[in-house]
Amino acid sequence: MEISINVDDSVSDVKVVISGSDIEQLADIAQYLKSKSTTSHQIVIKTADDMRIIDKTSIMLVTSLGNDLTFTLKDNQKITTRKTLKKFLEENQKSDFVQISKSEVINLAYLSKMEAAFSGNYYGFLTNDTRVTVSRRFIQGILDTLEGSSEDAIF
Repeated sequence: MEISINVDDSVSDVKVVISGSDIEQLADIAQYLKSKSTTSHQIVIKTADDMRIIDKTSIMLVTSLGNDLTFTLKDNQKITTRKTLKKFLEENQKSDFVQISKSEVINLAYLSKMEAAFSGNYYGFLTNDTRVTVSRRFIQGILDTLEGSSEDAIF
C-alpha cells in the first residue's frame, strides 16, 4: 500500500482520493475514514475568572438560565459560563448530548433510568441519582437516540 499526501491551497476542505484495483479493500478504507471523527473530545469553558478545558465525557448535565449555562460534571462540580443552550447544542451535535427540556441537556452516557411522570413527561435519573424532568416534547428524540427506533422502547 502506498500513501501520498498532497497539499493543495485551492481546495477549501479536505479531499481524499483512494485509487487501486481491489474494490473491497478500497471500500474498507473509505468506510474506515468515514468512521473516524475529527471532532474534539474536549470543550473550553470560559468563566468569569478563567478558561477551563473539560473532557466532554465528564459533563453530565447542562442547565440554561437566560444566556448563562451551568455545567454539572460527574464529580458534581458546577461551572458557569455565558453561552446560550442553542449555541452549545450546535457546537456539540456529534456528542452524546440530548436536549430534555427547554432549558436542560443531558449526556446520555449518564442516564441510568426513566420513569413516567405527569402529563406525558418523564423523570430521568442520572448515575449520581440526580432527577431531571424530561419534557414530553423531547421524549421521542431521546427514545429514537437510545433505541434507534421508539417502537422497541419499553417505557
